Amino acid sequence: QWTLTLLSAWWAIGQLVASIVAWGFIGNFSCASDVPVGQCPKAENMGWRYTLQVIHLFIVQTGALTLLMFICRFFIFNLQESPKYLIANGRDEEAIKVMEHLAHKNGKSISLTLGQLQEIQGSATLPPRTMLQVVKESFSHLSLSHVKPLFAGKKLAINSSITILLWGLIGLAYPLFSAFLPFYLRDRVPSGNSAVSVTYRNYTIVSVLGIPGSLIACAVVDWTRRSGKYSFGGRKLVMAVSTTLTGIFLFLFTTSNSQAAVLGYTCTTSVTSYMYGVLYAYTPEVFPAPHRGTGDSIASSFNRITGILSPVIKIATTSAVGATGANVNGPIFVSASLFLIAALLMLFLPIETAGKAAL
Repeated sequence: QWTLTLLSAWWAIGQLVASIVAWGFIGNFSCASDVPVGQCPKAENMGWRYTLQVIHLFIVQTGALTLLMFICRFFIFNLQESPKYLIANGRDEEAIKVMEHLAHKNGKSISLTLGQLQEIQGSATLPPRTMLQVVKESFSHLSLSHVKPLFAGKKLAINSSITILLWGLIGLAYPLFSAFLPFYLRDRVPSGNSAVSVTYRNYTIVSVLGIPGSLIACAVVDWTRRSGKYSFGGRKLVMAVSTTLTGIFLFLFTTSNSQAAVLGYTCTTSVTSYMYGVLYAYTPEVFPAPHRGTGDSIASSFNRITGILSPVIKIATTSAVGATGANVNGPIFVSASLFLIAALLMLFLPIETAGKAAL
């Protein structure tokens, strides 16, 4: 279960790679920050173009990153195909081998044989299906049969509703700060020839500290303590503490008057915002197994939908307060407030999963 939390480290690593590229090119091939709008010639402002070209070349055109993942997939991580998928396509023998492999990895053995499996299915085997047929069949049975069980009973209904709402709140609060972080850093760096380079240097430092944040989440995701009949810790408390600290340091960020304070509060926020990693582990555990995919999809979709609103809110808040003064702080106040609301909601989650099997 903790390995699912560890996956959040890749998000931080990806941001770090992009930050280093941006620092190298945008920081050295851009006009000074005090150059008036419209007076920066293209020849002196190629940094962002170089950045996009390098990232596009590395990921899309050469497929270098994809090739690396391909090598890891087949030679480092021995991932198995889903037995359910294999059985659905009439590949029973392969499904038995996969289940035997999984049992062996867990120090167990299975008694199910190929003959028993085929006897259960009947004499006829399912014909292989194309991907298009699988997609058509999936949509032909589209219904709420996998949605309603997510809210069966008062306890599960409350927990599912809060979990989905948390994905939405954090999906809005997180990019409202992180997606526009270079702009916030730029507005707090004195203008001049080196201002752009300093901005992206700071952004790279902040990105570096996102990695230990994910490792902290990995270390504490199963942390819990028992004292008699009372328990302390668990996923809910770890998420609530992380989210609260993130909100507090964002509020402190708005009070910073020096570059050192700006960088310090931003770095601390990057370390404490590991609630995403814990939420990754918690969410699939609290949805019933037969309907887990549907619950995860709803939560993820709501996360993306609210994330779309972040640039709208940034524009609205900066326009409402004018062009000077607190215009930079408006979106950060909104982000910090959303984090604190999310932290409060986490404490009301009725289901704790630390040290327990998933539903």
